[in-house]
Amino acid sequence: MLFRSRFITSNSVEVNNQVLRADRFIIATGAAPFTPENYGLPVSEYLTNETIFDLEKVPESLIIIGGRYIALEIAQMFARFGTKVTILQRSPNILPTETQDLTDALRNYLKDEGISIFTNVKIDNILRDKNQIKVSAYVDGTLEIFNFAYILSAAGRSPNTKGMGLEDIGVEMDKKGFLKVNDMLESSISGIYGAGDVTGNPMFVYTGAYEGALAAENAITNTLKACDYTALPWVIFTDPQVCGVGLDEKEADKKNIATDTSLFPLEQVPRSIAAYDTRGFIKLIRDKKTHKLIGARILAPEGSELLMELSMAIKFGITTEELSSYFHPYLTLSEGIKLAATTFEKNIDSLSCCAS
Repeated sequence: MLFRSRFITSNSVEVNNQVLRADRFIIATGAAPFTPENYGLPVSEYLTNETIFDLEKVPESLIIIGGRYIALEIAQMFARFGTKVTILQRSPNILPTETQDLTDALRNYLKDEGISIFTNVKIDNILRDKNQIKVSAYVDGTLEIFNFAYILSAAGRSPNTKGMGLEDIGVEMDKKGFLKVNDMLESSISGIYGAGDVTGNPMFVYTGAYEGALAAENAITNTLKACDYTALPWVIFTDPQVCGVGLDEKEADKKNIATDTSLFPLEQVPRSIAAYDTRGFIKLIRDKKTHKLIGARILAPEGSELLMELSMAIKFGITTEELSSYFHPYLTLSEGIKLAATTFEKNIDSLSCCAS
């Protein structure tokens, strides 16, 4: 049974006409799909990642607003079902926070499957025209008209913080309504903590679980442990998968860390060659001074299976020389990590298949 709650004071909430008091609270109300409200189409007309799977038939055509995780995963899924799919992305690139080598490669693979992708899009209006959704939008400054059977909003997430009385007791939130918390997950009001998607931190199931446990520990024991996302692995389940951990080159530059980069194509990984699927690459980023691995980006079928080795390497300050010296079984995808690490110091073409 679902009950609505509202803060009355910093140490009391009203739930189902009953006032509950406590010294500590953890807000873990999550987030919901963001749906545009200013383009003319009623909110109820939009599909979201929660409602699109209620469709009883595969749609003939689908237009998707957004170009990040959810948009790309659903786009490829429905394209493979036989749906005509078009993506409209506001930014110059899909996955706009990632480097262009990765986004360009993924974009080409998706286009090869018949998915139309438009970037630099400014939506003008969205209306229902008989049995179709009509979208008028400027693409690189030129007005285009798109007609599709359904429209999916995958333009972000909205925090579930409305109507909770947080503003009334002085809890600070950002302009989107996400709960502001410090490194210990405590809000601007002492004793009130946040965990999971409601904070706007990386929105994954496993980060929500991690934050929930950490917030509870800090609230109960006052140990004041800080969140640490230094070695946080993440995956976008397209095919090939997009995944990463740690910093990329742009993020390292913002932190004034000089880097070396090794970008190793799957065309040179024996396992990928044997599997007849050499789409993608493994990219390692290391600190130029210390040679410690600080980040990785992977575009590869089942590339996520490589993440934990790299995450542990970043967590424990392992160098690329150490990575390249470890045993990696021949004809496994993980051998690609060894080969990518080796290319920092050696030309792979000069080595035999087993001498790396």
